[in-house]
Amino acid sequence: MKIFKLMVVALVAMLGFTACDKDCDHEFIEHDFTQDIVGTWTTWNGELAEAMVIKEDGSFTTTGVMKGGSLYEEKGTIKVVNNKVTLAFEGDNEAYEGRLELVAGKSMSIVMFNDNDVRLTYDYCANDLSDEIVGMWVCTQLPIGKEGDMLIQTFHEDGKLITTGRIPQIDDYVVTDKTNYKVFGDLYIVYGKEEGEALVFKFNVASNASEVGDMMTVTGFMPTENGVVEEISSWLRIKQSLDLTGKTYDYSSAYVSNAKGKDEDFSMLGHTFNMANIKGHNFDMMFRSELFSVDLNANSITQRFRANGRDIEIVIPITVDDNKVTLDLSAENPAYRKVDMYMFQDADNSQLHMYMHTNDFINYFANMELYNLLAAGEITADNTTAIEKVYTDMEARIESINVSFVFKARK
Repeated sequence: MKIFKLMVVALVAMLGFTACDKDCDHEFIEHDFTQDIVGTWTTWNGELAEAMVIKEDGSFTTTGVMKGGSLYEEKGTIKVVNNKVTLAFEGDNEAYEGRLELVAGKSMSIVMFNDNDVRLTYDYCANDLSDEIVGMWVCTQLPIGKEGDMLIQTFHEDGKLITTGRIPQIDDYVVTDKTNYKVFGDLYIVYGKEEGEALVFKFNVASNASEVGDMMTVTGFMPTENGVVEEISSWLRIKQSLDLTGKTYDYSSAYVSNAKGKDEDFSMLGHTFNMANIKGHNFDMMFRSELFSVDLNANSITQRFRANGRDIEIVIPITVDDNKVTLDLSAENPAYRKVDMYMFQDADNSQLHMYMHTNDFINYFANMELYNLLAAGEITADNTTAIEKVYTDMEARIESINVSFVFKARK
């Protein structure tokens, strides 16, 4: 409706158009469309995406996002006599008249100026998808088994959206980003941190569309080096509440992205790494050879691995907040640092993902290295200088990294 208004105003100025009076000759079909246009209508094109909600009393609201991410909201009234439509917007003293082209229950076009055919076409949304989108979804657009980024979104009933991972095609790596969203028919709008900014997406949800559960297809306008392009992604619904008690998982694979650091070799848990060239298979070489596994319970995680020929078992107290899991070894030694990671399980609990961003990755592996050094007697628990060096050395090597460890449930 925003572009529609701008185009109408421009043509009024150019053509000197005035609203039709009763003597204007229109070829209207004798039919009352008023009740037929009640409901939610959406339009989607390269310039904007918009939802128009029409009530039985003829009042309407439009909510939309322009191509550049500019959010707008408008209110007004719409009146249909025969196939002549009259639009009036709040705060605007002028009404706009045109014709309505309607395929009941399917599409609606509002057309102004027969010779110039200024038109905006909407699709009818028979179902409100706000309930179907609620839940946790993992993006499946990246091929399984290749190096890539993980993106998970959780839509809450109260309109809160939590994004974890990396936003595709935007150099903005996030651990967790909390925003607000609203659903209008088959569109959902994500409100930006700045007033008047938003992203809009077109979506549909298909129940049990794959052997692993519900799938959601999302279309959005995404910025690229060549301008704004339409991008389609697919999402799999996963468990929103962790089911940890009594579960044992064995290490399977790792996904790494945004890895930057010193171009030098260093030893960690008896294996050699280089942060400038690190890949997921580097962790495979270490964890698979060391039989790395985790036992999970509501209040603890037990990590079992072999380092430098020694079997090590670490019982770490945890606190769980939705899918955020905080590991805290400070009760054993105050020098250990807390680690925040995000865990996700598939619908049947067959897989577990552990996702960490830079600082927590540093603390996680420095904690493991420190545990190994203490167990081997190479440093003592009261040697604060040596303990702190374990963390500072790790910080000096790593500039940034996102990593997701994938575990398979033990059968």
